[in-house]
Amino acid sequence: MTNRYIALGGMMSKKKIVLGSVVVLGAAYVGASWYIGTKTEAMIAKRLVSVNEKLAQQITHENESIRLEEVSYERGVFSSSAVYALKVSTEKRDSEIRFAAQYSHGPFPIAALSAGVFSPMLNYSQIIVMNEAEATELYQAANGEVPVKADSQVRFNGAVKSHITVAPAKVVSAKGTTLETSVAHLYLDVSKDFRAVDGSLDIDSIAINETLPVRHLRFEGAHLRVARTEHEDGVVSGQYKSGSRRFEFSSPAESVAVVMDNTVLQMSGTWSDQLISHAAVNYDLEALLLNGYDFGSITFGAELKNVDIHAERAWKQARVEFKDNPEVLKGYVQDLVKTHPEVSIRPLAWQNSGGESEITATVAFQPIADDTAPWPMIKDLSLNASLSRRMVGSIVKPTEAVMRTMVDRIFDKGAQQYAKLGLIQYDRTNATIALQYNAADGNVVLNGTTMSFDAFSTLLKESNMAKW
Repeated sequence: MTNRYIALGGMMSKKKIVLGSVVVLGAAYVGASWYIGTKTEAMIAKRLVSVNEKLAQQITHENESIRLEEVSYERGVFSSSAVYALKVSTEKRDSEIRFAAQYSHGPFPIAALSAGVFSPMLNYSQIIVMNEAEATELYQAANGEVPVKADSQVRFNGAVKSHITVAPAKVVSAKGTTLETSVAHLYLDVSKDFRAVDGSLDIDSIAINETLPVRHLRFEGAHLRVARTEHEDGVVSGQYKSGSRRFEFSSPAESVAVVMDNTVLQMSGTWSDQLISHAAVNYDLEALLLNGYDFGSITFGAELKNVDIHAERAWKQARVEFKDNPEVLKGYVQDLVKTHPEVSIRPLAWQNSGGESEITATVAFQPIADDTAPWPMIKDLSLNASLSRRMVGSIVKPTEAVMRTMVDRIFDKGAQQYAKLGLIQYDRTNATIALQYNAADGNVVLNGTTMSFDAFSTLLKESNMAKW
């Protein structure tokens, strides 16, 4: 009997220990949640200041303003709630849109756990546009659904990861123009102090229909991504990408129907307040159809390096102010080329049912050291081009046989003339040119033949391709 009571007593002691541990942990979690609630409120106050600073930078007129204000904030143990007002003032009108926010406190917010997010964080916020004031029109356009809502994870280091959902909408103007959009998803990753931002937008369809005159415009599978990082040394790097699976435009009255499939535009760069170190743009169009005829695909790429931003702006202005004073302009040009800028096209290509034509080119500039040099600003130059005879002819529709034959004959005759002069190479199928110039020796290499710059200039004069 004694042993039984001893065993039972031991079990009771263990239960008390476990229960006590749970109570301690619960109390600690409550305390942590309360503390995190205070940290959340302080962080939001700082964020509000940063947001308004960024908004103020977007204002271009003195009589305009935009500001996000806190209307109310109520802090609880496990969650807090707030209301914010976005106030926009212009010369024509003042408007206000209010947002309701619910903050679930960390370290493991209940709302985040419910959403399947299990990592620790400062808070998990859920924000919606309130159905009042100007926002009532947004609710009407969204057929009663919440037009905009955002779920955000706020990390302990101040970084924010958000998923913003924009409801499908339909808007009809007084003139009968209709705008319809499918649901849109916006994803944002923002670091502390907004020094790094990475965002993307996906929307399945956007359609605009006009009645007078009848016009239809539609995007399908639209995507946009923007990323920007401010580094400690003041250098900024960024990427941009946009595209759509299909673009359609039609205007029956104007007999125009355009279809563009799989369009992608990409840009990237690295720059500071003074210098564009590198910038690149790439454009791809898989198929272009005009009134049912396939014009083929287009690819374009370009790069820019080492451009002095201030010198480039000054040069643009000087071109207008001192257009009749070349000596003054020369000083601005010298400032522009002192950083050895480079411009290149890599490539410009057009492919259709007849073939493909392609152009690549690079120009590297240098400070002017000798005015008597042929091209004193140019350090290196290269040009490579290939034009397909069948590709050029196929730009014209097969139904326009006379025009297609005329284009083919003009191309063939012109290519033979330039080939005879030695400017290009032509095999009755493709016309090609390969040109290189190097300031170090002052010579030109044209289609594998080395010649002096004066000989090259004479050749251009004879072909009437340049006026000197």
